[in-house]
Amino acid sequence: MLRHALSAAARPLLVQSYATNIPGSFPSVAHRPTTKYGGVYTVTLIPGDGIGAEITDSVKEIFDHVNAPIEWEQYDVSGMSSSGEALFKQAMESLKRNRVGLKGILFTPISQSGHISWNVAMRQQLDIYASVVLCKSLPGFPTRHSNVDFAIIRENTEGEYSGLEHQSYPGVVESLKVSTRAKAERISRFAFDFALKNNRKVGQCPLMLKLNLPLP
Repeated sequence: MLRHALSAAARPLLVQSYATNIPGSFPSVAHRPTTKYGGVYTVTLIPGDGIGAEITDSVKEIFDHVNAPIEWEQYDVSGMSSSGEALFKQAMESLKRNRVGLKGILFTPISQSGHISWNVAMRQQLDIYASVVLCKSLPGFPTRHSNVDFAIIRENTEGEYSGLEHQSYPGVVESLKVSTRAKAERISRFAFDFALKNNRKVGQCPLMLKLNLPLP
């Protein structure tokens, strides 16, 4: 994985663009005439490390088969080394420009001092404050629990995600948890607004506080 990250960084062209290309009677979106919905949309793609990088090709293949009007702007950012900061900044500019992206998790080496989590940095700089996870049972796929249907909404930029921590003594880490009233109210309003718009039971929305959460 590290070898792949280094080889990608050594290439003169850091950005790769991909347009869907469907065989048969379906024209590729690169040659499809512009529609009233805007035609082809450029989407930032950050495969990430681990499982994200492994399934990226499959994700692009799925978008191909549904003939989605998307052109990928891919950045092979990796958290395996802090030397890719320039590429990370380019990916951030792409996200700000395109306003939509698909990202895999980026590795955060806990053994390297001074190497911040790029996952947290991305959330803070883009103010991606709400993490929404949907948990729902799929018909025909038996699991331990049946009829599961709920959503988990988590604040993504404050609390432990403030990233204010240091090692005061070898083996002892102090973390400063910062939470503000404004952002606590913002995530609460987001959660209840999500419940109302998706026909969920507002009266059964539990509010929880996670006290011990390591940075990803």
